[in-house]
Amino acid sequence: MRKILTANYLLSGKVIYLNSEKKWIENSANAAVFDNQEDADNALAFADTQINKLQSAYLIDVLLTSNGKPKPKSNQELIRATGPTNYFHDKQIKKN
Repeated sequence: MRKILTANYLLSGKVIYLNSEKKWIENSANAAVFDNQEDADNALAFADTQINKLQSAYLIDVLLTSNGKPKPKSNQELIRATGPTNYFHDKQIKKN
């Protein structure tokens, strides 16, 4: 089990992650990795005390990269972590 805690800033909607110092950061590679359910549950309980700062806190599964940094497992969370995919695809390019 390897998980990180994610949420969104309440006012801006930006994606955030909890680091090992219990601070909210915007880079998933620097998030605290939880290897057991008790630590993960404690992190969720901490997030519940932050209702004036964030919304929708939840845990996501991660893999560790070769340099030991967490990387979201699912494509949805990977896109969420790296930003929108708003470039044109073949079907979206207008042809004159």
